[in-house]
Amino acid sequence: MRLSPHDLEERTLVAIALAREAGVLARKYFHREVAYTREAKGPQDFVSEADRAIEEVLRRGIAQAFPEDQFLGEESGGSIGARSWVVDPIDGTINFVHGVRYWCISIGFIHEGMREIGVVHDPSLAELFWSRRGHGAWCNDARISVSSCNALDEALLAAGYVPRHDLDAHLALRRRMLARGIAVKDMGAGALMLAHVAAGRYDGFYEPHMHPWDACAGLLLIEEAGGLVLDYPGPDGLGAGGRVIASAPGIFDALSGLVMST
Repeated sequence: MRLSPHDLEERTLVAIALAREAGVLARKYFHREVAYTREAKGPQDFVSEADRAIEEVLRRGIAQAFPEDQFLGEESGGSIGARSWVVDPIDGTINFVHGVRYWCISIGFIHEGMREIGVVHDPSLAELFWSRRGHGAWCNDARISVSSCNALDEALLAAGYVPRHDLDAHLALRRRMLARGIAVKDMGAGALMLAHVAAGRYDGFYEPHMHPWDACAGLLLIEEAGGLVLDYPGPDGLGAGGRVIASAPGIFDALSGLVMST
């Protein structure tokens, strides 16, 4: 059964409120007002007590408001159903634990396979990016849009990399991008970089694989801000995630061709 516009509006408001609540707690951890320890899940892949505590705030709040919805979090897992929330409590944990102010809280809502709500909150700058399908993309109270860039050699792109990606392929693509005159950055928090594409700060974004809790909210932001995105997820379904290409319309075909070329 499709959710009504009222149901989606209610979920949007709850997602925004929970993101702000979680952001208050996240700032306390970030500034070490609440002590925590960090653990390594793998090479340069960290998790902390802060991640778990913030995810619990989000999980509990969603369960109280919408007990029949499914929840999938990066840290605590969960399941995917017809109405699913996908959540990363701290995207950019490596930045977070090193005191670098480039991390965010990412909340996406998918209904019957379609991205409906996306919230990416940057507590460090008090910027909350949010979107609801068909209602535009916003940063706090201001509407946002993707850039008007039309040429790759004028573009500022974000290209995400984590150790699970193929290093040789990443370096080869980065070389091709730089050879085309593209400025390429990796700020270490995919969801926030996607939000910044939606806001026109980056012209595009690429990562060979993103989990749904990192990708879904930002992809909807870009779509609602007038950008184009590669079909997501991949053939193995939402739980498996997939490749992400997203950009301003003027460079999407050229960026996709460059990424896909061998």
